[in-house]
Amino acid sequence: MNTQFKDALLTQDTRFYREIKASSEEEQETRLNVYRNNVSISLIDALCDIFPVTESIVGDEFFRAMARIYVLDNPPHSPVIGEYGQGFSGFIRNFSPTESLPYLADLAALEHAMLTLTQCEEYETLDQNTISTTFSLAANPSILSLRIPPTSQLLVSDFAIGSLYQAYFNDAQNNQQQHKPIDIDQTEYLFLFKSHLYAQLQIISKEEAIFIKHLMQHKLLEYAVPDSETFNLGETLAKLIEWNIFTHVAPANNT
Repeated sequence: MNTQFKDALLTQDTRFYREIKASSEEEQETRLNVYRNNVSISLIDALCDIFPVTESIVGDEFFRAMARIYVLDNPPHSPVIGEYGQGFSGFIRNFSPTESLPYLADLAALEHAMLTLTQCEEYETLDQNTISTTFSLAANPSILSLRIPPTSQLLVSDFAIGSLYQAYFNDAQNNQQQHKPIDIDQTEYLFLFKSHLYAQLQIISKEEAIFIKHLMQHKLLEYAVPDSETFNLGETLAKLIEWNIFTHVAPANNT
């Protein structure tokens, strides 16, 4: 596909019309619009696949109308269709018809982050026995260095987008079983990591988020613990070990 044809498909550029055999410019435009419409539908379908939870919130008709507007001003920059939609959450944030759903942009950002993480490299992690042995043999566990995959992410939202995301996929897996109502105005801290080929999402506490952030900054265990009376180090480590995310656990002089 040459550059002019590509530009004509994704914009209202008329320079390619002269390449189309027809009796009038109107007929040229009609013929080209067939291809434009096919491309537009393909990109809209891609956005539906990338943002299924967002689509479920607003409904298929509204989502497709919104996606069509986005597509017109945001042509893809990569031939990989799965990489499309990077700016969709920002578009939603400034899209006036979604003002009554202030959490929608954060939800879309989460969905795209999950897709991007799934496409990232997966790192080899340590099993529970190896980690337990390292802790038991350490003369001073507080100076252990615990590493997690660099692709892991922490997100915070003023809204319960993690609960929405999980509820959607739980419903899909359990044939639309009823779940507890979600208080959408609850702030949530989210931990995203890749395991078993796919991105995983866990809703965590603020203190756990601080702890994980410190580990991402390569702080030793004693300096990673947040200054909080409610933080439970044992429970948090147990969770992280269960989620199988540690790539390295060793005394500081062995990093």
